[in-house]
Amino acid sequence: MSAIRYLSKSRVQSGRQCHRRLWLEVHRRSSLAWSPQAQARLDAGSRFGELAQSLLGGGLLIDAGHQEANQALAQTAAALTRPASEVPRLFEPAFEHEGVRVRVDALERGPDGDRLVEVKSTTGVKEPYLWDCAIQTWVARGAGRPVRSVAIGHVDSRFVYRSEGDYRGLLAVTDITAQVEALVPLVADVVALLKQVVAGDEPAIATGAHCSTPYDCPFLDHCASQEPAPPAFPITVLPRAGKLLERLAALGYSDLTQVPDTLLDSELHRRIALVSRTGTPWTSGALPDLLASLPYPRHYLDFETVSFIIPRWLGTRPFQALPFQFSCHTEAADGSLQHTGFLDLSGAAPMADFVEAVLAAVGRVGPILVWNRGFEAGVLRRLAADFPRRATELEAAADRMIDLLPIYREHYYHPDQRGSWSIKAVLPTVAPDLDYGDLAVSDGQAAQLAYQEAIAPGTPPERHTELREQLERYCELDSLAMVQLVRHWAP
Repeated sequence: MSAIRYLSKSRVQSGRQCHRRLWLEVHRRSSLAWSPQAQARLDAGSRFGELAQSLLGGGLLIDAGHQEANQALAQTAAALTRPASEVPRLFEPAFEHEGVRVRVDALERGPDGDRLVEVKSTTGVKEPYLWDCAIQTWVARGAGRPVRSVAIGHVDSRFVYRSEGDYRGLLAVTDITAQVEALVPLVADVVALLKQVVAGDEPAIATGAHCSTPYDCPFLDHCASQEPAPPAFPITVLPRAGKLLERLAALGYSDLTQVPDTLLDSELHRRIALVSRTGTPWTSGALPDLLASLPYPRHYLDFETVSFIIPRWLGTRPFQALPFQFSCHTEAADGSLQHTGFLDLSGAAPMADFVEAVLAAVGRVGPILVWNRGFEAGVLRRLAADFPRRATELEAAADRMIDLLPIYREHYYHPDQRGSWSIKAVLPTVAPDLDYGDLAVSDGQAAQLAYQEAIAPGTPPERHTELREQLERYCELDSLAMVQLVRHWAP
């Protein structure tokens, strides 16, 4: 006799996103592949969930693991036999109904019924959260609980960490009862359909936009590996295409090189299509003169930042981009380069020392060249608010920033960019000798993970040294890349 396959809240949500994802979660978990970045987000969310328990006022934790469903159900049933005055709040209680098992983040018992609280490590309420709560409410009520209200506990973005260890105010609680009640009657039919999906064969569903909406699917590589090789230039290389991609797919187009220009309204999209068809890079005649006109000294600047859901340092906010590293190449009129770098891996708040170092590196004259000015200038302006003694200089530095990204977007495109103007997409087409591929840390998310590992108390000294070297190589390459992207056209 085959084992009963229970659904859970997360499996129901997976099935709502894609029937094939649900089927694979049940039958082919070995094909699941979480990225290190995705796992780090899950871990950070778990830490916020644990803190939220104390911020909600504490209570009884059902401590059976998530793989110990029967034990969790028994512990919950035992706890609920005790009076509400003795156990007013339960964390991680387990409920089962119609073959669906759930663990509720918090269940608050009151004289008029229960309040269900779902904790999310984001700054507001999103549509998938309403379904999370509707599923849990349907199961809890089916198991006999009188759920009267439902809320989302989330991060309050206005919170500022003022006193060591005091996170009161970090958790905001938003009532979503009305929205959830509208969805609860729909849950039974969704569950019935998904049970049929699980009991059947693997659904034949092609990869597409649903693979990342609302969440990235950990089975994407598995599904893609079973599909025919895509065209060299699929229509998905068109940036910010949205509805256009849907229209092109509905018309039967998958290969951008086959799409007629009459179906492309954007000049940028037509340019990408032309370059894809011909294989010939496109450069505006204005680009060399535009870059050559940049005055000296030129400061090529790149930041690395880290953000925490639970603020780590006093005076900081949740999700605030906190700079811990920069690389600056300063180019003089004679072509000489001077490099200045900063990296703080002490674990202490790096922002004050960062401010002093970056202001010294860029001086008071000359353009500051960056890739994505909105981010870099935003970091400096937030630092100006936090360090008023240096605010004038920081604001002035932000005003001096020139963004190379829109310049390249307007004046250059190479077929190997595949619709992207990230510096990592553009650089190999101009300076192939500079390569991110050999770096252990090769993007901003990896830099954040490396930083957090380096400042962790248990990191061995030799690993700490290794991480420092990796971060320095990566950040220095980012600023050197901008030097080459200017010099290539305006030596």
